[in-house]
Amino acid sequence: IILLLGSPNDDEGNLSQTALDRTNCALELYKHNDNIYFLCTGGFGEQFNRTDTPHAFYLREYLINGGVKDSDFVESAMSSNTVDDFRKSKPIIEKEKPDLLILITSDFHMERAKILFNLIITFNRVIFITAKSSLDKYELTVLQQHEKKVLQQLKDNNYALY
Repeated sequence: IILLLGSPNDDEGNLSQTALDRTNCALELYKHNDNIYFLCTGGFGEQFNRTDTPHAFYLREYLINGGVKDSDFVESAMSSNTVDDFRKSKPIIEKEKPDLLILITSDFHMERAKILFNLIITFNRVIFITAKSSLDKYELTVLQQHEKKVLQQLKDNNYALY
């Protein structure tokens, strides 16, 4: 199972560049491997999806348009942030019992994703794949600074989750 972490979409449901980078990375992996299923994350949230449709739906729609079969999806996690991604994905992963879990997120987001994954899900057979960001330097720097701040908050709170 590919655990595809969500990222913003606009008010018309168009995926952000970060979401496209992650989703295109997942599509490439899917095209070159058999027996892969998708677990998409993302429900609603002021920061990433203000539409009436879950973000995971937009990810799924994009993946299907890219050649993924409708039958190659497991349940989606209707999450609102990264911690919630893992909390809501965990029961799905436990139910599906995959041979291997492949977590895909952005390069700038992976350090935090690994920490949270290991705190919440603790699944042993996992591969972490980074989707290279194609954002411009300014946008990437802003996101890298945000990640640095959130990682410091995690460390300062002894990795206690909110």
